[in-house]
Amino acid sequence: MPRPESDVGLVGRDAERAELTAVLGRAREGRAAAVLLSGDAGVGKSRLVTELAAEAAAVGTRVLIGRCLDVGEASLPYLPFTEVLAALRESTPDLVDSRAALRRLVPGSTPDDAAGPTDRELARLQVFEAVLSALTEAALASPVLLVLEDLHWADRSSRELVTFLLSRLGTQRLLVLATYRADDLHRRHPLRAVLAELVRLPALTRLELAPLDRHDTLELVRALASEGTDEHVMARIAARCEGNAFFAEEMVAACSDGLPDGLAEVLLARTERLSEPARSLLRVVSVADRRIRHTLLGEVSGLSTDELEQGLREAVAHHVLVPDGDAYAFRHALLREAVHDDLLPGERSRLHARLAELLAARGDEPGVAAELARHALAAHDLPRALAASVRAAREADRRHGPAETLLHAERALELWPAVDDPERVAGIAESVLAREAAWAASASGDPERGVALGQRAVQLADEHDGPGVRADARRQYALRLLDTGGGLQAAITAATEAVALLDDIPPCADRAWAHAVLARAVLRADLHEPARRHADLALSIALGGLDRTAPGPDGDAERRDLLGARADALLTLAFGAQLDGEPARSRELLADAAQLAAESGNAVVELRTLWNRGVSFLEEGLLDAARDEFRAGVRRAAAGSISWSGYGLDHQVGLVRVAFQHGDWAGAESAARSVDVAVSAGVSGLLAAAGLLVTVARGELDDAERRVTALLADGPVYDQTILMLGQAGAESALWRGEPDVAARRVDDALQGLRREVPHHMGELVLSAFGVAARADAITEGSDAPVPDLGAPDAADVADVADTAAEAEALVRSAREVARLGLPRGTEVGPEGRAWLRWAEAELTRVRGTPDPGSWTAVVEAFGYGDEYRQAHARFRRAEASILLARDADAAGAPRLRRDAADALRVAAQVTAALGARPLA
Repeated sequence: MPRPESDVGLVGRDAERAELTAVLGRAREGRAAAVLLSGDAGVGKSRLVTELAAEAAAVGTRVLIGRCLDVGEASLPYLPFTEVLAALRESTPDLVDSRAALRRLVPGSTPDDAAGPTDRELARLQVFEAVLSALTEAALASPVLLVLEDLHWADRSSRELVTFLLSRLGTQRLLVLATYRADDLHRRHPLRAVLAELVRLPALTRLELAPLDRHDTLELVRALASEGTDEHVMARIAARCEGNAFFAEEMVAACSDGLPDGLAEVLLARTERLSEPARSLLRVVSVADRRIRHTLLGEVSGLSTDELEQGLREAVAHHVLVPDGDAYAFRHALLREAVHDDLLPGERSRLHARLAELLAARGDEPGVAAELARHALAAHDLPRALAASVRAAREADRRHGPAETLLHAERALELWPAVDDPERVAGIAESVLAREAAWAASASGDPERGVALGQRAVQLADEHDGPGVRADARRQYALRLLDTGGGLQAAITAATEAVALLDDIPPCADRAWAHAVLARAVLRADLHEPARRHADLALSIALGGLDRTAPGPDGDAERRDLLGARADALLTLAFGAQLDGEPARSRELLADAAQLAAESGNAVVELRTLWNRGVSFLEEGLLDAARDEFRAGVRRAAAGSISWSGYGLDHQVGLVRVAFQHGDWAGAESAARSVDVAVSAGVSGLLAAAGLLVTVARGELDDAERRVTALLADGPVYDQTILMLGQAGAESALWRGEPDVAARRVDDALQGLRREVPHHMGELVLSAFGVAARADAITEGSDAPVPDLGAPDAADVADVADTAAEAEALVRSAREVARLGLPRGTEVGPEGRAWLRWAEAELTRVRGTPDPGSWTAVVEAFGYGDEYRQAHARFRRAEASILLARDADAAGAPRLRRDAADALRVAAQVTAALGARPLA
């Protein structure tokens, strides 16, 4: 038998241990830090963590450990933090019990009532802040080492909480040490996006644990082997385990029976030496999660007390199982996997069924529902799996994990037709479950799935439910459609039907919200008067509802919902006032809406408030102010777990746009790439399209063309995707000398925008590139730096005339959009005005009438901060000046050339600083 691992010192890890010790020392002094410890499975991460934890505890540091389990994305939200909080509560109860947001996360606590739809996002933020607050307070008493093991198995909510914690490290006496398997991170693993975000944090250190070298591996094998082991055998083991400490230990343990070819055989060879009771227990533990309580293990195994204790003692003595409080776990996940995979199908089903039967008796104990659903499904007990899946979805919702809510809810919907009397079994109407799944899909980054589920909820409600449920299904469906930026007419229809279904009931939140959502939808369609009318009705109904609310929890929830509806209606009115040329009135309404949104706790309305302010600043050319609003929106959306839908996504795109205009191209590119891999193609495509602005401007045109082609083939979902693909695609084609391609992309984008939103201000941008494409097409064929605008051949006169006519039409259309998009004839904002000036200046190139003054107007219009567009306009001004100098009198030509040189000199400095290679 090999020596116990505890008798063997840490081999070959002196440098890594020294680095961890140094970071721990700094954290103990008040410089909070985080370490991401990565490495292949079995390479020694856990052993290194164990050594550091022992060292930390020896010098008075509190050690808190949270483990992630290999149960897929449908696990209980915040699973590792549940373990951390339980340990924290055991030693310092007040740190947890004094924070309402944490109590529901602790095993054994009584769960609060489920949060209402308007409370979900706020409560999620409260969970994040409460965890940070509890750890900060704990670190005041003594330094804290927080260990999060196996982050590659973390649920999505835990990943987001880790990001939140690490981004707020400061002067706490806190070290966060998280481990993950590097070999598990495939290309689309959800942890990859998190790591890309975390590596930019100044307080974070990445430490990769590489395999041991040959010398250290042989030293480890010698330390593990019993006395008298043949040196040749040890050398063979050291060579075959390839520096993996766990492989080495397992091969040493099995060496008396020879060396099996595969690791699974090595692992199973070790278990085969155990008695039948011990092997029986291993089979049970492999079917359970990685950890199973002693009492449950005994009940499932069916062993007598003596057999149970004997089998456990033997498994622990042979280092197969390890005690973990009142539970047992495999010493390593690879060992559990090997035992589990060796089970016969019937044996596996029987064990799952027994576990499901026992778990079903545990009622509403936290975390049981998700586990029960998994075991019941594996045992083919579909009614029990359905009921447990619904319970798990509700629990995930209470814990504010939309991704997990969706997984459990969709599993329940899949099981629904296979179960007799499913509504009785599930305790919920199918339409309500579909509606909740639609919200969760949208919130977790799959708005297209949210739309499909929302539409299904409407169909189910029409088949089985009354007017109230039918109206709510339609209202939620309209919101899901608005989240995608498309389906505007369908959203208006659904919201109109919701209003009609509720017209005869007394004032209440549902009725107020129906009008508020309809007002939002018709405003997007430029129907200003109907938008104002329905927003006013929403305000009036909400006021009537507030007068009717009764005291108590239900009344408080209704009151917050009414306040949210009022805030949403005020936002619609504020936007209308801005369009009507009443900025003071708009600011007043926005301020009132912001206050009501905060009181309501409705994160979506809060985000809409921030978005309206950010867009107003952007349109006014106040880039710094717009950036601040979008950043605040991104943070708020992340805290509410709605980063990838609706206004949460809009804020991220807005941040990319502002960073690009501001010249922070690295920041724009980074923001565009920080996409969770779990989101839909439509969501990732929108951010990818935004990121193309940088790709094209830098001259990475081959890459840009591949991405534009792929995104166009996918079929853009959002109006913003259509706009930015049209812009970036046209600009890329122009730099490549393909004006016909650029013109076609602009025309397709304009058609797509007009199909969704009339008088879209994005038409001003597209028109500028469309006219530029026509100008380049007319001057095409010259390789000189300055195009020859001489008369075309006679055979091409008709084509030139048609092209010029298309350009003229684009400018007229742009002017009309600017006029019709602003009902009272107010002037378009600085950004829109700049693009309109650009389109008009490009028209001088089409006509062959060089006009430096028109390009000077463009330079001045982009003077609010977009230096890249100013540089491009300066180039065009210089081009026009040189063309004029050819025909100017001798006295005027030098001045025109000097002006051109000055403009080019300034433009060249900007392009060099930005890295804008094509323009440079």
